[in-house]
Amino acid sequence: MTTSRLTGVDLTRDFGSGETLVHALTGVSLEVAAGRLTAVTGPSGSGKTTLLNLLGGLDRPTSGRVLLDDTRVLSELPEAEVLAVRRRRIGYVFQTFGLIPVLSAAENVEVPLRLAQVEPKERSRRVAEALERVGLARHAHQRPHELSGGQQQRVGIARAVVAGPDILIADEPTGQLDSDTAATIMDLIVELAHERGLAAVVSTHDPALVARADHVVRLLDGARL
Repeated sequence: MTTSRLTGVDLTRDFGSGETLVHALTGVSLEVAAGRLTAVTGPSGSGKTTLLNLLGGLDRPTSGRVLLDDTRVLSELPEAEVLAVRRRRIGYVFQTFGLIPVLSAAENVEVPLRLAQVEPKERSRRVAEALERVGLARHAHQRPHELSGGQQQRVGIARAVVAGPDILIADEPTGQLDSDTAATIMDLIVELAHERGLAAVVSTHDPALVARADHVVRLLDGARL
C-alpha cells in the first residue's frame, strides 16, 4: 500500500480579467489520502472539474498550492517535471471515456506504457492483467465503438491504472452511464482505492457514489461548503 497524498492549500483559480473575470475556485483546501476515496460534489459550475485539474497538474492555481506527499509543490514545478509526475504517478479517468477510436481496447490501455517506454513483453503482461482486473479480458481486441458505455469506461479505468500510479483522479466517471452500469464502475473505483491503496478523488453528481466515499468535499460557486 502506498503512502501518497495530494493536498490542496487555499486553492483559487480565476479566468479572464476585468469585466470578464470569473472566480472558478476560491480558497478551497482539501486532502486526498492514500487508501481512501474522496468525492468532490456540487452542482454544475461549482468548480469540481477545475479543482481536479489543479490537483492533477493539468492546470495551475491563480493562488494557493498543490502539495504532493507533503514535500513537493506540484503546482510550482517546471512543466517538464509536472508532466513526468503525471505520467508516472497519476491515473486519469474521464467522463467521456477519452479512448482513441482507431485503437483496440488493449491498445488503448497500452498507451501509458508506451509513453513510459516499457518493453513489449512487460507491456503485454500488464495490459492483460489490467483488462482482466476490469472484467474485459475477452474484449481486448474490440474497438471503442464495439463496446458499451460501461465497457468503454472500464477500458478507461484499466488505462488509468495499468502503469501502477499511486493517485487516481476521475472526473464524473459515471456521468454518462445508466444506474446499473454506474454501480459497477463505482464498485471498481472503490475497490481500487481500498485494495491498491490509491489516493483517489472523483468529482460526481451521483449520490450513490458520494455515499460510497470515505470523505466528501462539497462545493458551491467555487467555494467549499
